[in-house]
This record gives sequence, C-alpha cells and structure tokens, in this order.
Amino acid sequence: MTGSTELFALGNDAWQVQVAPSLGGAIVDARWHGRDVLRPTPAAELAARNVRKTACYPLVPFSNRIAFGEFAFGGAQYTLVKNLADMQHAIHGVGFQQAWSVGESDGQSIWMQIVHTPDARWPFAFEAQQSMAIEGDTLTLGMRIQNTHSEAAPCGAGWHPFFPLDTQAGETHLRTTWTSMLVSDADDLPCARVDPMNFGALDHTVVDNCFTGWSGQAQIDTPHHRIAIEASDSLGCAVLFRPARQAFFAFEPVSHANNALHGNDPPMQVLAPGEALEARVCITVHALTK
Repeated sequence: MTGSTELFALGNDAWQVQVAPSLGGAIVDARWHGRDVLRPTPAAELAARNVRKTACYPLVPFSNRIAFGEFAFGGAQYTLVKNLADMQHAIHGVGFQQAWSVGESDGQSIWMQIVHTPDARWPFAFEAQQSMAIEGDTLTLGMRIQNTHSEAAPCGAGWHPFFPLDTQAGETHLRTTWTSMLVSDADDLPCARVDPMNFGALDHTVVDNCFTGWSGQAQIDTPHHRIAIEASDSLGCAVLFRPARQAFFAFEPVSHANNALHGNDPPMQVLAPGEALEARVCITVHALTK
C-alpha cells in the first residue's frame, strides 16, 4: 500500500522530530541540533508506507517472536496470523501495523491511541496510549496498555528504535549492563541462556539477541554525540540487533523475553480486567566533550 502519510512535527531548540501516527504510531526521523539520532526513514520507504524502515515503532502488546504464531494461555490454545510475509512467527505485536488516532499534539508533544478488539492477530481486547514529548535535550516515549478484555490477558510493551552507524566518521560503542543473553536456534527462537557478550565497536558486531536482567540504562557513544537511554522498571530486557553490512543497529527496550509465552523468562505480565501496564523510555543527547 502506497500513498501520502500525515506527519506531525515536534521541535524545540535541540530536537526536530517527525511522527506518523497513521503509520503504526512510528517516528519517521529524530534529529538533535540537525544530526540524526535515530535512523531516518528513506523517502521511498515512507511513500510505500513501510513501517519497518521507520526510525522507531511501538511494540504492543508483545515484542519479538511468538513461536510459529501459537501459544497456550488460561487453559486455551491460540493461533495467530503470521503478520510479516517473510516470517514464520507472529512478531512485534499489532500496534506497528495499524493507524493510531491522535488525541493531542502541541508542537512539543503528541498523544495517540489504538483500541484493539479480539481478532486473528491478538485474541484479547486492549487499549493503548502512546506519547512522545521533547523537553530540553530529552525525547521521552511513554506507553500505557489497559486490558479491556473480560478475562485476564498477557501483555508486554516496548519500542524498536534504530540508530545510525556512521562508520566513515568513527566507531560507535554501547555501554550497558545485563545479566544474561538468550541464544537463538535456527528458527530465531531462544534455546539457551548464557553470560552476556562483551561488545567492542558496534560497527564490527553482528548480533540479534535478547538480553535479560537489563539495568534500564545504556550509553551510546557515536562519533558525533552521546546518547543516554533510561527506561522504566517495567522494561527489564533489551534486544540488540545489528545485521551484517548494515549502517544501523537497533537497541530495543522491552518488558519480556523473546518468545516469553513459551516459557522464557522474564514472562509477559498478566493483567486482570481493567489493569494497565505502563512503560517509559527517555533518550537524552549530549555533545561530546573534547
């Protein structure tokens, strides 16, 4: 599906951010003093409405993979549609593949929501609100997901931000702490838990793993600026994805392990009817000191 996409601009003296609520509630680009902090969406991909090529999109009500689109919960067995053409699993929830309705936008913040009724993509009703706001040097992402189903339901949250790698200008380093790394099998599903790797420059790294016991804080040192990430306690995992020979990586703060509905810890939260899960990520950019 192609066509024009309405963009909402957020800006202050430091940040210039464009958001596309109708394209999965995604961020199209985010610049700090004119420099790309997130990977900008190519014009052709925006015209094609390819949300997977945007700068950042929400993960709701689950992140990463549910093995082969099947899981058991509450004594029942469920089968989900495989929502990406090149994927044998259900992945990344439903929020990134539907339009979000804008509630408020004032030039420095935006609030949007979706209302989900049970279908083949996800069998439980929920409402989700997502916010984005800039203040000073900080971009804050917020999420609230409420179970509107008549019974308890599993729930997770997170974001999938992409960061550029400028290998011509120098190396990019990630500094953070976590307690374990989930090793994936040939089906890209966790099969073992090991001590986390020590990464050098991300420019020379190939990785696609979920890390558990994440501290909720990370620092990314690029050739141009320093990015500090701080997440709420509800986001206790992070997925690090850097494919070979690509000029970007993703650092995804999420609430649960990959394939959590098949027994991987930490699990998805179980929300009683009316209960909500809230999450927040703050992205603060600093100039490099010489």
